[in-house]
This record gives sequence, C-alpha cells and structure tokens, in this order.
Amino acid sequence: MNPVDQAIINALNVNLGYQDGDTVGIITQEWAAHLGPERRGKFDDALDLCMRMHNVFQANDVDSTLLTYVPPEARNGVDAVQDMYRDAEGLDILFMPTVFSLTHTPFRRAMTEHDTRIASMPGFTLEMFEAGGPMDTDYRKLAEDTLEIEKIMAGTKVVRVKGPNTDMHIQIIPETSHASTGMLDKPGAYGNLPGAECYAVPREDGETQGFFTVPEGWGGPVPLPFPVRFSVEKARIVAIEGVNKDQQAWIDKHIKPSVMGQPNFDILAELGIGTNPNLTPAYVAKHGWSILTAEKISGSAHFANGNSAGFGGTNDVPVHIDWVVPGVEITYE
Repeated sequence: MNPVDQAIINALNVNLGYQDGDTVGIITQEWAAHLGPERRGKFDDALDLCMRMHNVFQANDVDSTLLTYVPPEARNGVDAVQDMYRDAEGLDILFMPTVFSLTHTPFRRAMTEHDTRIASMPGFTLEMFEAGGPMDTDYRKLAEDTLEIEKIMAGTKVVRVKGPNTDMHIQIIPETSHASTGMLDKPGAYGNLPGAECYAVPREDGETQGFFTVPEGWGGPVPLPFPVRFSVEKARIVAIEGVNKDQQAWIDKHIKPSVMGQPNFDILAELGIGTNPNLTPAYVAKHGWSILTAEKISGSAHFANGNSAGFGGTNDVPVHIDWVVPGVEITYE
C-alpha cells in the first residue's frame, strides 16, 4: 500500500477507532452555480479526496458509503439538507471532508446524539495525508499534550492573548473548555482532522474586550489581502478595519456581511488555541491557506464569530467563522 493510502487507513483505524463491522460514511458537497464559479475547483478537489478515501476503504473491506448534497448557501455553519439526516442515520463513523464546515450545525449535533463518531474535515486536502503533513504525527501523544492545556483552560476564567497588533482579554466559560485532539474513537466523539486544538466559549454577558489583527495572507475562510483589525467589546465584534478607504471598502463587502450582517453574527463564539507541532506558518506558506490547518498551528490562537450552540454556548445562528492570529503569547489569569 502506498503511503497516502496507508495514512487514510490509519486515520480510520487510529483516529476513528474502526472495528470490524462498523459502517462508514463520507460526506461530499456538490458544486452549483449559486455557490460561485470561483469555488468550483475546491468542490472538485474535495470530491477527488472523498473518492480516494471511499475507494481505499472499499478495497480494504470497509462498509463505506459516499453521501452527497448541494449546500444551500456558501458559508460555514449552514445546516445540511434534510435528506442528509436520513441518509447518514445509523452510521458508526462519519468523515466530513466538505468545502463548508458542518461542525457547528444541527446535523452534526443530531449525529453525535446517535453516537456516530465524526471527523469534520472542511478544506482537507489529499496532501495532508502525505509524509511530513499534519496527519503524520503520533496522535496519542498529541492528545496527551492537548488534554494538559485543556485542564489549564478548564481551571481559569480569563485568558489573555497578546501578539503583533493583538491584545485580547477573554472571559471564558471554563465548563465549555474542550480538547479537539484528533482522537475520535469513542461513541459520540467529534472533532477536526487534522488535530489538534483546545477551545472554549467566551461569556456572552462577560467582559471580553480588546482587539486582534489577522495578518496579510492569513484568514478567515480565505487569506486576507492585507492586515485586518477586529475590535471587541463585551464579547461582540464592534469594528472591522483596514488602514485606508480601499481596504475598508473591501472589508465592508467581503467580511462584514458574515460577521455583522445579521443579528448575533457578531458575538465572539470561540477562543481556540492550536497545539499541533507538525503544523507551522512555513507549512501554510508552502501548501497554501487552509483554515483547517492554520488554526491547529502551535503558537496560534483563533477567534470565531457566530454559532456557539454546537459546543456549549447559547448563540444559535447559521454562521461560524474562525479568524487565525499566529505568533501569540497566551497567559491564564
């Protein structure tokens, strides 16, 4: 077996804890015109990945099913169509290498309630299975290290994140602290592949405040063409700014609708801390921007706006967007 196919089998056996007789589903999202012609290549790449995984599983006598649907909107956090609820019902394992994330959706919560083990993989690429990539690590050791950070977060109420043009004071709900280790081998487990990260929900009625700056080339669903500063007051994003009128016009068109365009989209829904030592800014620079990998980089933090209901909060809106800030210092107060 070639190394990539072996890594795919390892993800099934090690990360998802496959046992003989388990049923496995792979969700792929189909492109349609309303999703934008500029995204068609991403859908093609995701389909190629899903087909490769499906064929590898079937070649190794795994009961694998490919599930497809067209997303109703071009945005992370939009729920799956109703047919997907029926088609995925009863699966033991579910891989979701989608273009738009289903992690924070009613669909994922429904599958979790039925004990399906779920790997959410929005933006995952085949090269992530290659040697030296984010899946090429000791996930059991990575899980131990990530759980240690989760213990610290669960024992604190305030996290301070400082970095270039970034100074955030986040009042978290300790009970929502969670380690997404990449080990998804227990009934009802869910999280991202590749791993790993720790995250918690900021208090919606708390004193979270400050500002963070996403540098040029980072993001976001897409890499930003220039640095963008987000200002936060009382756990809400209150301003998103560039340094001149042209930048502000771009921000107003491409960022603000998904952050401030509808009620409660502006709530700060997540503080995340990356813990994967195999992921670095150099890896992102070499392989291209991917929110899925960038948010797992050791030494990075990410802040999300929108939905927190999927992991312990109360803000239930159809959007969840992570914004990654590299090179930060994190302290617990």
